Amino acid sequence: EVADMSLQEGFKSCKWLGQQAPGGGAKYKGQHGRRFSSVFPSLNMAVKRREQTLQDYKRLQSKVEKYEEKEKTGPILAKLHQAREELRPVKEDFEAKNKQLLEEMPKFYSSRIDYFEPSFESLIRAQVVYYTEMHKIFGDLTEQIDEPGLTDEQREKENEAKLSELRALSIVADD
Repeated sequence: EVADMSLQEGFKSCKWLGQQAPGGGAKYKGQHGRRFSSVFPSLNMAVKRREQTLQDYKRLQSKVEKYEEKEKTGPILAKLHQAREELRPVKEDFEAKNKQLLEEMPKFYSSRIDYFEPSFESLIRAQVVYYTEMHKIFGDLTEQIDEPGLTDEQREKENEAKLSELRALSIVADD
């Protein structure tokens, strides 16, 4: 009876620890995730703005090239000059955005270690606590269950007797 109560308490402790462990790791990972997640939307927006500017730049560049291929008449030269004037600020804008991304992307990429390291460290610490507690609980249970005077054969007979009692219950189906 006392051993059964101790077993039940041990299993309750295991179940409680199992429920607590994932939450502990999530708590630590969440702190680091909130800090870093604000970077992703702004970086994605910067890439989208660069892509939009690139599309505008390509469109105006092809317009300039089209006028350069045509015969050099007065109206065509005026349109070519106007197209080049439209192209210049778009080209400068694209080059500035592209340069900024080329500088920021390597920094962002190298900062991934600073982001993930604390998360992994927290996860490992939570696992250490969990497995240490589980080891202690199972060690206590083993001491309670282990009867030093019994041989393996006697334990097996005792287990078979208990299993026979369970099979004899009306709620257990025959295999």
